[in-house]
Amino acid sequence: MLGRVYRYTGGLTDPVQVWQSLNLNNGAWWFGWSETQMYLPQRLNASLPQIDWQRLSLFNSEAELRLLTHAPHTTILLLTEQTDLNTPDSEWPLCEECPSSDKAKHILLGDPPLSGGRTSRLIDVAYPTVFDYGIELEPSRAKRHRVVALVRYYYDSIHRLRYIRYAGIDTYSW
Repeated sequence: MLGRVYRYTGGLTDPVQVWQSLNLNNGAWWFGWSETQMYLPQRLNASLPQIDWQRLSLFNSEAELRLLTHAPHTTILLLTEQTDLNTPDSEWPLCEECPSSDKAKHILLGDPPLSGGRTSRLIDVAYPTVFDYGIELEPSRAKRHRVVALVRYYYDSIHRLRYIRYAGIDTYSW
């Protein structure tokens, strides 16, 4: 499947407004960081924290809107495999086409503590902190459970990895 990367040149500056202007069907997730803050993937509500983003991604199964800031410039990219996006060509010129893309999963965290019931609070012992992606897992001795990021790898014509597009957050068990 062909991966496409568009660059936003329109007049909107709020990433949520730019995302909403795309009229994508599915709900969205987001994550991002600035010089002093880091936000884990979570469901997109009506607004985002008002900070100076270095990286911000809003994504769903159809596309990822990626805001990148390299002071003093901010770039907004749209990564998608869709061919029928309802976007004005004048605001979203195509910057790159990647001839192939593959689906993959990145493990975020998993295996909740065996005591207690379903929980979305997961603990990483190597980096002692609690993570909460808003996805509940059921503790089990018989199965492994993970919270995963669903991603798409975009490759160039000689199969070098060019982009990793986020497509969702889900669970994976085996």
